[in-house]
Amino acid sequence: MGVIKVQVKWQRGMYPVEIDTDQPPALFKMQLFSLTGVPPERQKIMVKGGTLKDDSDWTKVGVKANQKLMMMGSAGPLPKAVSEPNGGSADTVMAEAEKDGNEGDANGKGGSKAFHPPCGLTNLGNTCYMNATMQCLYSIEELKTALKGYETTSQLDPTARLTTSARDLFRKMDFEASGRPSGSAAGGSLAPSGKFDLDAERSDGEDGTYEERSVTPTEFLSSLRQKFPQFAQQGAGGLFMQQDAEECYSQVLNAFREKLDGSESGNTVKDLFGIDLETSLTCEESDETAVEASTVYTFKCNISQDVNHLHDGFKIGLCEDREKRSEKLGRLALFKGESRITTLPKYLSVQLVRFLYRRDTQQKAKILRRVGFPLQMLDVFEFCSSNLKTTLEERRTAWQQQEDAKAELAKKRQKGESGEAKPGESEAMAADAGHTGFYDLHAIITHKGRIADSGHYVGWVKRDGQWVEFDDDDVYPVSDEDIQKLDGGGDWHMAYVCIYKARLA
Repeated sequence: MGVIKVQVKWQRGMYPVEIDTDQPPALFKMQLFSLTGVPPERQKIMVKGGTLKDDSDWTKVGVKANQKLMMMGSAGPLPKAVSEPNGGSADTVMAEAEKDGNEGDANGKGGSKAFHPPCGLTNLGNTCYMNATMQCLYSIEELKTALKGYETTSQLDPTARLTTSARDLFRKMDFEASGRPSGSAAGGSLAPSGKFDLDAERSDGEDGTYEERSVTPTEFLSSLRQKFPQFAQQGAGGLFMQQDAEECYSQVLNAFREKLDGSESGNTVKDLFGIDLETSLTCEESDETAVEASTVYTFKCNISQDVNHLHDGFKIGLCEDREKRSEKLGRLALFKGESRITTLPKYLSVQLVRFLYRRDTQQKAKILRRVGFPLQMLDVFEFCSSNLKTTLEERRTAWQQQEDAKAELAKKRQKGESGEAKPGESEAMAADAGHTGFYDLHAIITHKGRIADSGHYVGWVKRDGQWVEFDDDDVYPVSDEDIQKLDGGGDWHMAYVCIYKARLA
């Protein structure tokens, strides 16, 4: 076969490499190491039949001239082996994990599942705020299902047009990602998405060819600007201006709620995102009290010099002083308010209030303070009403029992004993699932820059246990460590909207 020139994509770079097919793939990996700094032990390269091994046969791999290959792996020194309780090393554990994953190799041994990469969205000129928002909403399967069933005959209603264009956009994204439609307008079932992770590299076919996949959201952008003219604002030279991603997220959800809730599908948006609050108001001057009920769709995390974690910001956001007419005093008076959650949503949208309006510059300046947020087990129990806490306590006990049962089954299987759940037990738990007050991070919209109406927005979504970065039409798998770096404190991307998914029991 001789020497073959190929293109290897790693992170945001494309590297031309010559493969000497008379030499083993181990030499090819060393070439990549010199170019990228990724040690051969960490390199995972998708080729025909699976991943390229050091001893793969080039004639069976079937690499072609000018072929694009995808490499995964992180640069830097390999971690030292760590002793495990069973006497093995970290390398042994990693090897066993790869074995359990049934990862195929380039010689046809094993069998990795067919993989369909996520789909990016083309930036149409300062539309990253919209792209990041729609990627996060696209990741919520229940919302996609409700949109599939939405039909309208109205040609003039801007809200109906926005909802329909979102439905069609998600269909196109499904098609590009899977290579087949996701179902009819009547609500066909979604094609199962493959796992996007470091062990299932991105490929277009069995030959390992890599190709970017993206959709151009022209119709959705047009409908968004028709419904909400502020997103059509233009600056110098007639160029469309950057917009606030949180405003886009909230406005799109409001439009969906207007068209999807109250229909045959029920209150989809309210059930998925609605947070019912009960606010107790007290006037210290007149000793008057009042109770108000409301529903919000975003939980605010206010940021001050004393806020270091989401919980700190929640406490500030749930306490609000306001002026209200006092019947006793016959005038406006100050009422101190404290809110408690009475109903939890399946998806908890959290806005880190990072922007404040500065009159001197007439811009929304950014608060760069680092605010920690958990990737797992965000606990909102302390912010709930007494009645809701009583219900949650029962569910949390049930959840703990489930976790204990899972741990016991795992121990039995490790010992080679029968580790099967009782017949019907799993189905009964699923049917009776309810809120525990615990949430796991599902998606994030981040902002990079100093001003809300400039800079750059990116979406981050957890798919099948693996985090994926959606930077417009560039899509990359990232690690938990990368997500943890989004807590602020500098000029890097920082979390602006976090979407948490309820852990049910």
